[in-house]
Amino acid sequence: MKEQFKVHLPENQTAKDGEYHIRLADYFDAAPGGTLDKLRAFTKHAPVAEIGRFLAKSKLFESVLSVHGSIIECGVFMGGGVMTWANLSAILEPLNHIRKVIGFDTFSGFVDVTKEDISAATNDNLRKGGLKVDSYEDLQECVRIFDIYRPLGHIPKVELVKGDALESIPAYIEANQHLIVALLYLDFDLYAPTKAAIEAFLPRMPKGAIVAFDQLGMRQWPGETRAVMDSLGLRELKLQRFPFQPQISFAVL
Repeated sequence: MKEQFKVHLPENQTAKDGEYHIRLADYFDAAPGGTLDKLRAFTKHAPVAEIGRFLAKSKLFESVLSVHGSIIECGVFMGGGVMTWANLSAILEPLNHIRKVIGFDTFSGFVDVTKEDISAATNDNLRKGGLKVDSYEDLQECVRIFDIYRPLGHIPKVELVKGDALESIPAYIEANQHLIVALLYLDFDLYAPTKAAIEAFLPRMPKGAIVAFDQLGMRQWPGETRAVMDSLGLRELKLQRFPFQPQISFAVL
């Protein structure tokens, strides 16, 4: 059995869930075929919760297909979300060269934790440097490979913005005054960057655009909820969710 590494999991994670992930990883290594063969049969090897997450993001993307603007992901982590949006765009709208997928992350963990983020729930990741994954160079190579196969691959689709969101978001907008946002996916986890993202991008979101939340109402991550209350206001939102992926909630503007 493999060592169980700490990963970013929902607060209702149980010992049985941990065993499931370990045995699934062992099974992936022992299953017949090369890595690419296994990826082609990804439903054999992917955790069921991640398949549900992919389906939820697919439905979000389909909801903004006719909405002009780019996809903003706040909190890239290992890049599964950014590449989900990028692949969906390449498949569902191969000629839409205007739509960009823009991911913001420090790629060095949390910059800081404020009082709005503090929770009574146990959360080992809630600290400066928490959830650090330096995936920036890896994702740059992933995008280069992705563009080989993608229609209009010579026109950039994915942008990765590295740095503290409190500084990188204003700088990006200043350098890209043409920016329109069709989907804002908030996965910063913390109060300050989430609030900054909402306040910066919301004026650039037309009617029909979607703002989606990854930790809204989660006891271990109160900062996201506080940021939404202090910027958008919960009373102003008609929150929706997918029954098969309750962690992701969203509002159509």
